[in-house]
Order: sequence, then structure tokens, then C-alpha cells
Amino acid sequence: MNVPAKTPDHDPETGEIKTGLPVGYQSGNQSLAVSIAMAEVDQQITTAHAYPRSVDQAVRNILSLATLDEETAAECVYALPRGGKPIKGPSIRLAEIIQSQWGNNRTGTRVVHVDRIEKYVEAEGVFHDLETNSATTARVRRRLTADRKTGQITDDMVILTGNAAASIAKRNAILGGVPKAVWRKAYASVERVIAGDVKTLVERRAEAMKAFAAFGVTPERIFGVLEIHGLDDITLDHMTTLIGMHSALKSGEATVEEMFPVAKPTGERSKGLNDRLDKLAGDTPDPKQQNSEPDVPHGSEGGKASPQGAAAAPSSDTDPQSGDGDPIATARRRGADARDRGMSRKAIPKEFRSDERLLAAYLDGFDTGEAEDREPGADEED
Repeated sequence: MNVPAKTPDHDPETGEIKTGLPVGYQSGNQSLAVSIAMAEVDQQITTAHAYPRSVDQAVRNILSLATLDEETAAECVYALPRGGKPIKGPSIRLAEIIQSQWGNNRTGTRVVHVDRIEKYVEAEGVFHDLETNSATTARVRRRLTADRKTGQITDDMVILTGNAAASIAKRNAILGGVPKAVWRKAYASVERVIAGDVKTLVERRAEAMKAFAAFGVTPERIFGVLEIHGLDDITLDHMTTLIGMHSALKSGEATVEEMFPVAKPTGERSKGLNDRLDKLAGDTPDPKQQNSEPDVPHGSEGGKASPQGAAAAPSSDTDPQSGDGDPIATARRRGADARDRGMSRKAIPKEFRSDERLLAAYLDGFDTGEAEDREPGADEED
């Protein structure tokens, strides 16, 4: 029988273990760091069984700390607008209160992957209940946004996005590991505290607008997300959403660009397109470009349509919404539809490649993602 050689952890004379670790961990196949970590977890589990938690006491402590004051309560809720119906839930601040008062647990989070090609950061959160020896793991991905000036993903952006992803992963792991019955009452109380009452609604609305102004968010953008017309339309229900949205911005769970996307004004978009089309057309339009437009139905000379104008009709008929017959509007609409279907920007239909005006309109519709209904002949001169 082969007898393994003694390691430096054994006294050569007495054979005693010098490290003080349990004999079961003194395996030649395990590193010292792994053995120490296993011993620490075992000791924590032993301590948790010796001093079990009180569920009633934990519920009271969570409720007391979450509603300690209005500022704390406001940080315990997050909200993200999604199609006029905001998604609300407990934030990382409330999760930290739950984890600390639940007791006898271990929690942690880390960034596990950074993908600069696909532009995302992935983080992992872990919650381990030492009393029940149950563990919960949560993974979260956050999109990386390139710098506006350089178009590159900077190291600072990776760090900020990684911190946000790690925070969300930790929150999800804690809320998944601690039963909802423990913190449901605290969350409901938090919503009541931050909503306030009708007497303080006017003051709280003004304070909310000032809080968002610190992030560069105008009231008009807030009204657009909430799908209301003005400040007077904000109700008590909206206050919970507003405070939750502000909390999400403060904690890094959301960004201003994600929460308040800026849409380019329609007038500016139309004006920019018309300027580009006029520039492409020049003072002496190409006869081929003139023939590609319908002659008669939309304000041209005479009473007959040219064969070239009739050839442009099939591209309009391919879109059931293009009833005006304007090739520019049709091209723009086709571009927007192509983007909605997930097509590549380079996959330009053949009928738009030979005409610079139609090509510009198609790409404009693809880039903006919107097709505007325009009057026939809006780009033609009288």
C-alpha cells in the first residue's frame, strides 16, 4: 500500500496538525485557502444553529428600519416606466435592510463577464441562508453604452455598468432567498409613506420636479413617460412611481437615457430630410430622378402619367399603408418597416438603390424608426 508523504502541516515528531483545521480538511488534493473557507462556513452554520433567528423580531425590525423616515422610505422603492405602466418593486436599499435583519446568512456579488463586442456586463449575486443551508444565485446583464464623443466603450463606463449590474444581482438574490412574507408588510408601508396624502400632494410634486432637475430631466419628459398632460395631473399613485424612479436613478439601477428616452421632434426631422433631398437634387435634377416620380396624379403637367411614373407604383403598392402614392413617403415608410422587422441597414431594396432621393428617404426612415405621413408632392417644387 502506498503511503502519502507527510505535508509540512504535520509535526514530523509528534504527527500533530499545526494549522488547527479539522482532520477532514487535511487532504493533499485541497489547497489551504479552500480548507480555511470550508472551515469558516461550517463554523458559521454551527453558530447559526446555536443562535436561531426570531422571525417575528426580524419582521418588526425590517418594518421599523424601512419606515424610519421619509428619506429612507423613498430609497426602498424603485420604479421603471414601461409603456405607461411602471414596474415597481423593492430596491437594493430595502434588500440590504432585509438581509441585515434576517440574520444568519451570507451574501455577495461580483462581475463575472464583460463583453465589449456584444456590449453587455454580466454580474452574479449569491445569498446563502446558514440556518436552512439553502442558497440562491441571481445573474443580471446590463447593456454597455458607448461614449457619445468617441463612440468607444470606456473603462469608466464598464465600471459604472458593472457596479449597477452587481447591485441588481445582489438585490435579486436576497429577495429570492428571504421569503416574501417576511418583508411584504414593510414594502406596503413604505409605499404608503412615500405617497403621502392629499394635503401634502402639491408640495411633494414640486419637490419631485426639483429632484429630477438635478439629473437634467425636464418636467415635459416626466409628463411624457407618465402619459399625462401637466403637473396638476400627478396623483398620489403617480407620486409612488416618481419617487421610485428617482430612487432607481440614485442607486444606479437605471440611467436617464433608459428611463427618459428623447425622441427627435418631428418638425426637425422633416426639415433635415427635406434639406438633404434638396441638396441631392441640386439645381439641375437628373431626368431619371424626375421620371421616377409620378407625373399626373400629384400636380404635374398635362393629363397623362408617364410610363416611368407608372413604374414607381409597385413600390407604393407593396406597402398597404401607402395610399398617397408619394415615392418619398413610401421609401421612408419602407425603411421604418424594415427596421421594425429587424432587417439589416445594408439590405436596401433594388428600387431604392438607383435613386439618391429615394435612398436617402429609405435610410432616414430606417434610422429614425418612424414613417411620417406627408402630403403628396411635398418635396416637389411648384
